[in-house]
Amino acid sequence: MMAIRIYIRARDPQNGRRLVEELIADGVSPGAFTLIGKQIPGGLPVDARRWQTDSSAGLRGALVGAALMLAVSLLPPRVLEPSAVLALVAIAAAIGGGWWLRRNRGANLPLSAQQEALRGGELLVVADLPEAEAPRIEERINRRHPELMVLGPDARGSPPFP
Repeated sequence: MMAIRIYIRARDPQNGRRLVEELIADGVSPGAFTLIGKQIPGGLPVDARRWQTDSSAGLRGALVGAALMLAVSLLPPRVLEPSAVLALVAIAAAIGGGWWLRRNRGANLPLSAQQEALRGGELLVVADLPEAEAPRIEERINRRHPELMVLGPDARGSPPFP
């Protein structure tokens, strides 16, 4: 069975939660959903990914890299000069920050058109729906949930929204 991915934007994450609960109750598999946002509603049996800015992702990676290198350098019987430990920690922080930043940018690239909305705390509901059912479900969401914005199969919107 072919599936089509549709994107739905909820200004209030709880509105996104209610939509997902409604669609699951109507028979859509919980595995069809992925929630992306800064605030993910809890208690839903769906995949979720916390959205973060590039700067917070880079900082997180730098901290993880620095902490790991610091822990490794302090293990006995390693005897390193303090300046060597600091240099290794700085190098590990740079590598960790760069890796995490690249990973975050790759994950966020398809969602770049919704970056401002995600930064503002909105929730993006990604639904992989059966191709035959997708138009009916999109129409139903538009009719029953004016508080949500159905973007369609392109995260930029169909047509693109500002």
